[in-house]
Amino acid sequence: MRWAISLPVAIVMLMALMLPGAVTPPALARPIRRHTLKPTPPKVPIDWDKLTQEASGLLANYIRINTTDPPGNELPAAKMLREKFLAEGIPATIWESSPGRAILAARLHGIGHHTKSIILLSHMDVVPANPREWQVPPFSGTLKNGEIWGRGALDDKGPAVVELMAMLAIKRMGVLLNRDVLFLATAGEEVGGAAGAGWVIDHKPELYSDAGYLLNEGGGIQIEKGRKLYTVSVTEKTPLWIRLTASGAPGHAAVPPARTSVTRLIAALDRLDTYRTQIRVINPVRDYFHELATLGDAPAQFNDLAKALRDDPAFARNFVESPSQNAQVRDTITPTVLGASDKTNTIPATAYAEVDCRLLPGSDSKEFLASIRKVINDKSIKSDVLLNFPPVSSPQKSLLMNAIRMVGHRFDQAPAVPRLLDGFTDSHYFRQKGIVAYGFIPLEIAPAEMHEVHGVNERIAVKNLQGGIERMVDLLEILGGREGS
Repeated sequence: MRWAISLPVAIVMLMALMLPGAVTPPALARPIRRHTLKPTPPKVPIDWDKLTQEASGLLANYIRINTTDPPGNELPAAKMLREKFLAEGIPATIWESSPGRAILAARLHGIGHHTKSIILLSHMDVVPANPREWQVPPFSGTLKNGEIWGRGALDDKGPAVVELMAMLAIKRMGVLLNRDVLFLATAGEEVGGAAGAGWVIDHKPELYSDAGYLLNEGGGIQIEKGRKLYTVSVTEKTPLWIRLTASGAPGHAAVPPARTSVTRLIAALDRLDTYRTQIRVINPVRDYFHELATLGDAPAQFNDLAKALRDDPAFARNFVESPSQNAQVRDTITPTVLGASDKTNTIPATAYAEVDCRLLPGSDSKEFLASIRKVINDKSIKSDVLLNFPPVSSPQKSLLMNAIRMVGHRFDQAPAVPRLLDGFTDSHYFRQKGIVAYGFIPLEIAPAEMHEVHGVNERIAVKNLQGGIERMVDLLEILGGREGS
């Protein structure tokens, strides 16, 4: 690769480097390149077993850094990951959105011209873990029976190691991609993302201004009936978290009035509990269940789910009895937090409940909140929005989806299927900026393992880690081929 830079361009570049107040290191901003292509050198062979051993050690050390959120305190983890990149000659930088809340970015520069970079996104914080419930200490990074145990093994430190080691493998092999790869590890995803991905969007637009694609948690290699499916979340349900506050006269519980703040709240929650939202099948859900129908053991109605749910009442009743299936076709309402008096013999002036509503793409938050108020039918109960953001979807067809399909065919003879994620991730921040963001990490996920995410005994098999790295390398090579754009 040879760069031809004219004297005026060189002067402009030199003046830019002398400007004060630059906050993003030049190594992380994509340079303007003029180049003449030359034949790609042969790859340097990789010892995958040795690389996997290295990845296993890195993940174990990563798990041992307790980043339970709150408070998060991701800075030590970010420093460890930064050192790994710097040791390989890949520029990496840390920012703090607030003391201890860290964001790490590392960029593997490609040789592309007018190509869009890809972001490999992960988060460093994890949910709490109760050691008394685990077979091993949750922050030990224990290697047991060929598996690495600990909080974050699947959500989201294991996927981060897959992304990181794939970048290192590409660098070590001497592969020259036609686009940049940006590793981005953020803070605070488990509590909404404002301290991490949200901060990046608001404060570091130059970091992602050249990005066209993003991979994040939210999908993977699903095993159904012995067959593998590459499930790719192209959209997510959006949260509408609300607090309902009921009021009433306070007093002694020995002489209760006819209605209290607590009984008003209970009545409101009872009405919400019996309320059923409309069934609606969006395109990714339609396509996902249609693919399941090809497995043979799935109900024939999955071929046209919308029609079956509309025309077959018995099938519809049975379908929505499954909580996971119900969440795919309905807006949901789930009370999760209750608060009232702190004394048994005292009637409180107020009682409140926090309610987690999850809305399908296409649902309007304001209209949904109005319907909640109508169902409650008590104007004395106040409703406040705690968290909400607009639903955004990525296209089901793209170069990135094509690359995922190719990897699925090469490794597993498996189809890639779009899906709806019933939770939410940091991907929505980037979708709002027009970046094609998919929830997909090429790790095999057995149904039993999904229950370990946010649960007990979370772990990942070492062989699964290796398979994820190999597939991610292949995916990046396909997307980073010189024919890409």
